[in-house]
Amino acid sequence: MEKKPLQPETERFKQILIEAYQRGELSTNMTVKDMVRELAHQLKQVFKRDN
Repeated sequence: MEKKPLQPETERFKQILIEAYQRGELSTNMTVKDMVRELAHQLKQVFKRDN
């Protein structure tokens, strides 16, 4: 089965999620609220570029 390449926005979304997870793992004082806020901010930038 051949792997289909991801579209750029899907790849960017994947990278944002991975980075957020890694920062949460490394930070002892980052709350879930902080992580979600940062994630929402990054995703908002991605969607603004797409419009």
